[in-house]
Amino acid sequence: MKENIIVLGSGQHARVVLYNIAEQDRYNVAAFLDADFSKVGQQFEGIQIVGDYSPKSLEVVRERYKTNKFFIGFGNMAYRKIAFQTMVDNGWEAVNIIHPNAVISPQAKIGDGVLIECGCLITPNPVIGDNVVVNTGTQVNHDNLVEDHVYLASGVVLSGGVTIKENTLIDDGVIVTLGHAVGSCCVIGAGSVVTKDIEDGVIAYGNPCKVVRTNK
Repeated sequence: MKENIIVLGSGQHARVVLYNIAEQDRYNVAAFLDADFSKVGQQFEGIQIVGDYSPKSLEVVRERYKTNKFFIGFGNMAYRKIAFQTMVDNGWEAVNIIHPNAVISPQAKIGDGVLIECGCLITPNPVIGDNVVVNTGTQVNHDNLVEDHVYLASGVVLSGGVTIKENTLIDDGVIVTLGHAVGSCCVIGAGSVVTKDIEDGVIAYGNPCKVVRTNK
């Protein structure tokens, strides 16, 4: 019997999450929560939106659906970390959603609340933190460190020994070359090639990747 889980967010990224949950075939999405309280009472993809992220809503949902399991179903980098921590602080447990066509080394260390989509490759000895998205066709290679709340978009390649610090977005098709680090709270633009370390809190893009401004 599948476990009930609650998904946070009911937008475009949630559709991707639902697809991967269906393919994994381990969890049943019992309901959605959404920060936009005006959506409560509506349905998304045939599933009821039953509350927001307030402690009162969380307690009602926990009792109604007999679960404390959740998954973040939105991609907004400004709120993923906040929502994740709110759920954990209120006694909820994040699950991992992993597409069956992802290839993952048994030596990989993977945190909680992680999405790994179709066609991803996770080779030996990386560490992937909590609340990380590894989007379609992305490679996380040997001895990488991907910290908490990182979003790796489609087709990203992290070469060996790479560090991606927390709360950073690596956009589609980015290559981070061997041994380099990207700081926390950064955005690396699509198609960039990172050939040197990138400091914290910046937006950078290009080939080679260069800092263009602070990320405010």
